[in-house]
Amino acid sequence: MENKHYVDEHVNLLLFISSTYKIKMILGHHENVFATSISDTLSLNKDVTTLDWDRIFIEKPNFDLDEQILFTKNGQKILFSITKISTNDFEFIISLTNITKCIKIHMQQSEITQSTGLNSVVFVSEKMQELMDITKTIAHVNSTVLLLGESGVGKSLLAREIHTLSSRAAQAFVSLNCGSLPKDLIESELFGYEQGTFTGGNKAGKIGLFEAANNGTIFLDEIAELPYDMQSKLLDVLQEGTIRKIGGVKAQKIDVRVIAATNKNLSSLVEKNLFRKDLFYRLNVVPLELPALKDRKEDIPLLIDYFLANFNRKYNQHKIISEYSRAKLMEYDWPGNIRELENIIERMVVTNTEMVIESLPKDKTLSAFEENTVEIKGILPLKEAKKLVEKDLVLKAYKIYGSTYKAAKALKVDQSTIVRKLQQYNEILQYDDV
Repeated sequence: MENKHYVDEHVNLLLFISSTYKIKMILGHHENVFATSISDTLSLNKDVTTLDWDRIFIEKPNFDLDEQILFTKNGQKILFSITKISTNDFEFIISLTNITKCIKIHMQQSEITQSTGLNSVVFVSEKMQELMDITKTIAHVNSTVLLLGESGVGKSLLAREIHTLSSRAAQAFVSLNCGSLPKDLIESELFGYEQGTFTGGNKAGKIGLFEAANNGTIFLDEIAELPYDMQSKLLDVLQEGTIRKIGGVKAQKIDVRVIAATNKNLSSLVEKNLFRKDLFYRLNVVPLELPALKDRKEDIPLLIDYFLANFNRKYNQHKIISEYSRAKLMEYDWPGNIRELENIIERMVVTNTEMVIESLPKDKTLSAFEENTVEIKGILPLKEAKKLVEKDLVLKAYKIYGSTYKAAKALKVDQSTIVRKLQQYNEILQYDDV
């Protein structure tokens, strides 16, 4: 279980630079973060005022660009950002972010691509790799896909990814949340209506989403919310490949790939006669289940960096999330999955006045999680109670910080004390102790 890099290898480094390109101040953790040449320059030469960019990067930075990606001479990938501030002491801030391991984005041509917003699949875990391998395979056929998983795991994102990887990528991708529309509007939204059908409606009629998605892809999110009578009409579309507008008499041939998604158990709904069995089998041709975030925690550091970079860019900030806060975010189980993590990172960026974010936001579930401590039931001898509390603190610090050295520093004791206590608790030393 190699957790150390979760808190050490995805951290910004800020260099406060004068008008003469001298380093006036350094903020952030850099040892073991960047290329050896950067770390050595900053760590071994405490009084350094300049960096030899030619020695560090294959191509030195272009100081006329606000943001660029540079490659170091030992193979690391650095996001290099410049912000002009023009104060008495500083002329601009250089932000260095190691993104060597932090973005693995699968796009149509399998290239690593910069993005804004959550519009790419970001992962490093084996579970997601297996899912993406299947996604690439089925993207090139026209089979109906059913995406399953908890709310917030990224089903709509994966649907768009399937479309992007398919031969239909140049055509329309149309999305509808089946639970977002009143029951009496769903049919007209899906299939459209002929002219003169409704009083007060569009006189020329209206095309539906299926027609709009012709030759492309339609994504029906929350398919379990589709009214029962509309399920039979959707089944006809899947079986016949035709639609009929409201008020129309002729069926219209369409070529649309259908991707549906739900966080419900459709099999259970079928048994309760809340979902049509025949439609279920039509949709369940290629079922793909997205894992919950708690089941792929190795992706959390990447997602933290991804959202942090996006929100820093969006709000013109240069916030850094501290090692402690990162470790706490890694510990949390994220019942709201990626969507919850995205919201928390945005809140951390916009509500913190300090550049380094040292604590989690005041969120009800997060606060309850942070305050979770050992529970002592009944009356115990004081010595025994102290031992229980001590054990809880030592194990928690070791889990959060990832090494006996850092745990000892946090608890203000010698490293040997932490090692001895862990051995006493029969706890396997599973982290790098540096």
